Amino acid sequence: MILVSGEALIDLIPVVDEDGRYDAVRGGSPYNVAIGLARLGAPTAFVSRISADANGEAMSAALASDGVDLSLVERVKQPTTLAFVMRGTAQTGSRYSFYLDATNFDGAWPFPSNWPAEARHLHVGSISAVDPRHGERVVAALARAKGALTTSFDPNIRPLVTPDRASVVALVERQVALATIAKASDEDLEWLYPGRPIEETLKLWSTLGPRFCVATLGGRGAFAFIDGERLSVAPAKVSVVDTVGAGDSFMSALLAAMDRDGALGAGAPEPNRERLAAWLAFAAAASAFTCTRKGSDPPNRREMAALGFA
Repeated sequence: MILVSGEALIDLIPVVDEDGRYDAVRGGSPYNVAIGLARLGAPTAFVSRISADANGEAMSAALASDGVDLSLVERVKQPTTLAFVMRGTAQTGSRYSFYLDATNFDGAWPFPSNWPAEARHLHVGSISAVDPRHGERVVAALARAKGALTTSFDPNIRPLVTPDRASVVALVERQVALATIAKASDEDLEWLYPGRPIEETLKLWSTLGPRFCVATLGGRGAFAFIDGERLSVAPAKVSVVDTVGAGDSFMSALLAAMDRDGALGAGAPEPNRERLAAWLAFAAAASAFTCTRKGSDPPNRREMAALGFA
């Protein structure tokens, strides 16, 4: 089982050509990753706080309908976190403004005191990993997972709620050093290290401890560093409808491909360039597919098979 830890929230997405109206869409990067993993056939459990309000009920029902295990979810009385989405392009991505205080985000994160026996991997990231309220618990969880689980980390930086760059950089680097896999977008890396070439940062991260590091570049594809070598993947060509959730789909598909190949969990073999190239191609295709429809709506196994991926 893959454990995914992080926030669950409602994205309020503006309706094109309609003044002032928003669609309410279930989201949150880790929530999206959990959905994406389950749709691709990877046994997945969500580690989070979800509100007991109507939005929270809908989010729990959606997770369960896709087969996500909810036994590690804490249901809370606070209302569901909201995020206002400002649409972007394939090049810029979307922007977000969050309402976190006094919501389901605001409380101790429910990492289990003992990892479930069937757990083999822990994924963490986004606001719940870099916010001061939860960052140290995430660091502790990654440290505790050493030797028991493989781990992955995606900072998924949201500048409007992570304004203190110096403290966030220090926290992110601690989490990168503890993770088996580190993934970030070009926007994340440019915000964390203004003026520094993305490739330079990713190469540095790869020396801190991960088996490999990946940078996604939106419409320009992605690249990784493994064993000091650079490996690139070209973007899939699609007609972009919406970029919301594209990075989350990449992350979930990467982990699902690794899980399928037995590359997650304590004792999993070290990845090599050939296997990583295949995983990145799968992830890039899933991410591109997500961009062809509205909101974060990642593909399932049947849809990926139709694209030529078994």
